[in-house]
Amino acid sequence: MINILHVIDKLSMDGVNPSSCAQLFAEWFAQHDARRFKIMVANLRAQDAAGEYLQKRGLEVFFIDKGKFSFANVNAIEALIEEYHVDVLHLHGYSSANFGRLAARRTGIPAVMHEHAILKVLPHQYLADRLLRNKTDVAVAVSNAVADFLRTGRSVPREKIQVIWNGINLQAFRRPDRKKAEEFRRRFADRSQKLIGTVTRLREEKGNRYFIQAAHEVLQDFPNARFVLVGDGPERAVLEKLVAQLGLQPRVHFAGFVDDVPAALAAFDIAVIPSLREGFGLALAEAMAAGKPVVATRVGGMMEMAEHEQNALLVPPANSPALAKALLQLIKNRAQAAGLGEAARRQSENFSLEKNVAALEALYEHLVPGKKPGFAVKKILDSAVVELSN
Repeated sequence: MINILHVIDKLSMDGVNPSSCAQLFAEWFAQHDARRFKIMVANLRAQDAAGEYLQKRGLEVFFIDKGKFSFANVNAIEALIEEYHVDVLHLHGYSSANFGRLAARRTGIPAVMHEHAILKVLPHQYLADRLLRNKTDVAVAVSNAVADFLRTGRSVPREKIQVIWNGINLQAFRRPDRKKAEEFRRRFADRSQKLIGTVTRLREEKGNRYFIQAAHEVLQDFPNARFVLVGDGPERAVLEKLVAQLGLQPRVHFAGFVDDVPAALAAFDIAVIPSLREGFGLALAEAMAAGKPVVATRVGGMMEMAEHEQNALLVPPANSPALAKALLQLIKNRAQAAGLGEAARRQSENFSLEKNVAALEALYEHLVPGKKPGFAVKKILDSAVVELSN
């Protein structure tokens, strides 16, 4: 039995709803072989609803509330390592990577630094990463774009980086609850209308203001469209104000946090991912698995996941006219929309949860049998690991 402790800065972006990473933990936990791996999670925050979300799904969750910059976090992580005989630390977030790498080195176990996003390089974190670069056993990037960020923004040596795409439960999106999907759709559109939606967090980097501005442009040409934002976040009030200023209240809706994302996606006619930056794009993978025609921005890992006019339409970020033009193209060309949706479904095979977890399990098994820090990680699974380009 290999004992894995995931350490994360916070399980929720808003203090209530689970983050995409927290939801990923739940998916990973359900997929791992329980005979070979014991999975635990430590949250560097006080107990919250997102932690309870994981506990209800059977995960053992610890809460370390020592403060964002306190070195008491190192001692707390060490205590968990010793009490629960942890074999591998799996670290998510800046603080977790800082304190976790120190705790791993002091206890002699390997640490995996997992980067899910392309972030702004903060001066104090750049310094911390420079100081800790030789205390990184392996860094997992969710795309080649994130791998570039790890090298240039986080000072991780190239030979220590392994690219492993995230995964989703494909069957959940291919076999949604049709009754729930119909109920969701009736809330926002009737059968004669086109329902265009995004599954998102209401944060600046998700580009939702451009989605709303594109909706305004589309409605000038095609007034029978309806738009919905699924998700919540700190920008909700600002975005609601924008909808009001543009006079879109009857036709642009905020659904809030939705438990059954597959049902919501099934209700869409077109899915949109208008992000300004994106490490991997779980929402893109989910929309593709649902077989939806997708319009996404040409940023980060999404350029690796989809190919323009083959399985999605890719547009420049922060460009509502381009986004509106692509949406109108799909509204007016049903055959193209259907073809892109079917191609997207096929492409989503690359993003299966099974491949993702198999690659992580292979990595854990490679790390545990007495491997010393600083080794170059071997190629694990061709089907789940993306090789870094030269």
